Amino acid sequence: MKSHEKGLECLAVRSDGAGENQAVLRNAATCRRMLPVGLALVVIAIFYATTVRDGNYWGDDYALYIHHAINIAEGRPYAATGYVYNPAVPDYGPRAYPPVFPLLLVPIYWVFGLNLHAMKIEEVVLFLLSLITITAYSFSSLKPPYIVILVGLLGLNPYLWSLKDSIISDFPFLLFFYLTALAAAHSLREGRRYLVWAVVTGILLYLCVGTRTIGLSITAGLLLYDIVRYRKLTRFTITAILTCCAFMLLQRHLIGAGEQSYADQLRPTLQSLSSNLRDYLRDFVSLWGRPWGTTVSVMIFVLTALLACVGMFKHIQKGLTTVEAFLIPYLVVIWVWPSAQGLRFLLPLIPFYVFLVSLGVQELVSSAGQVWTKPLAALTVLTIVLSYVAFFHNANYSVIRQTDGRPSFNDLCRFIQTKTNPDDVFIFRRSRALSLFTSRPAAVYDYSVAHPEQLTKDLDEFHAAYIVTSPIFEEDRAVLIPFVKSYLSHLDKVYENTDFELYKIHQDAIDTDIRPTYDRVTASSQSRK
Repeated sequence: MKSHEKGLECLAVRSDGAGENQAVLRNAATCRRMLPVGLALVVIAIFYATTVRDGNYWGDDYALYIHHAINIAEGRPYAATGYVYNPAVPDYGPRAYPPVFPLLLVPIYWVFGLNLHAMKIEEVVLFLLSLITITAYSFSSLKPPYIVILVGLLGLNPYLWSLKDSIISDFPFLLFFYLTALAAAHSLREGRRYLVWAVVTGILLYLCVGTRTIGLSITAGLLLYDIVRYRKLTRFTITAILTCCAFMLLQRHLIGAGEQSYADQLRPTLQSLSSNLRDYLRDFVSLWGRPWGTTVSVMIFVLTALLACVGMFKHIQKGLTTVEAFLIPYLVVIWVWPSAQGLRFLLPLIPFYVFLVSLGVQELVSSAGQVWTKPLAALTVLTIVLSYVAFFHNANYSVIRQTDGRPSFNDLCRFIQTKTNPDDVFIFRRSRALSLFTSRPAAVYDYSVAHPEQLTKDLDEFHAAYIVTSPIFEEDRAVLIPFVKSYLSHLDKVYENTDFELYKIHQDAIDTDIRPTYDRVTASSQSRK
């Protein structure tokens, strides 16, 4: 009997050993199949890192993020950036941005100082982490060759490549969006450990909200996922949302609620809803680049849309996943937002769309049906690849000749730093960039109206000491430069270069001369009412 038991034990050991060997072999085979994916990620990382451009665009969201990071690093009040918020121009930017992205910039500032190139390298790292997360999401649906297609189409996309040169919150938001979707999809929802997974998911959910305020829509997506998938609100979701709310309250206590000035923009109309649909569709058509003009771009869009429909038909057989649940309320929010923001706002949709395209390619290639399916899939991928090649052949890899990449702007900033007082307030079309590079408070004027009285009101309310004008900006040409020419008797030109003119406002000029003009116009208009 004992010998028989020993024989069974030996057989069990051999069986376990064989099972372990099989598992090792399966893992090794998986690693070999995924090797091309890893190589694709390495190539993309090298390409992005070696093509980072110096200089920054006139769109100066980056300046406020960096200023927040500097304040955190140096222990100053978070919102003390020098940017003077103008409620008449809410679409220029809120009083403050959420703190997660600035926190990510703090280590770079500690090590490298105000090195914007190093901050762009961090953006590249965040994008690569996003690609890895998206790969993990697609792993259960796509075979390794088609994951390579997904990674290649995303990683070498012209728009995403261009976005790496902007120090903004888009890539970290993309990362946290898909991390939250992964966590919500694969977390344990029952048993003793559900609480740990729920808290982790809640922290990831907060990271979305703390990176971009629109991340609040993901909360609605989490609720939608529960209702559709489980027909009830689970304790997992409730715990995750409560965890997120706790961190949001902590954030508000520590840094205030400056980002809530986004609400100043939320005034949707029927016209804005229809124009948003049109504008976002037009922007999405250009996702693959436009090296050969609009007609070819539309053709590529139609081909990819067909493949995405094939992929969606296969994908929905799994039922609603967290990514779709998150995207539905997210897309509703950007639709009702009064003004379209281009592909930036569509960023979370892009990987899912490319995933569906890749899944569509996989389905057509593996299909034993029509003979035209494989050529259609191959033609679409080949057309996109050729479009990418044409784009990168003609792409600009030199310095971005805007803000700190423009010598005339740097000269202006040096003059302001050395010849003006730290408390002097400046009026400038790109006030956040001016504040970052000069450490001076600055405000943007109301460029939506070309009335001198409104500009006078801005000068008065912000106690402006200087006005900076430039023909570079369309708004300056239409509004600010004519105003300055009309009131030259109240201004002194103290600096001029090829692109910028700096005017000092006479002391008490607003109150004694210009302001009465504004008051008379206002009184006259009110009496007519």
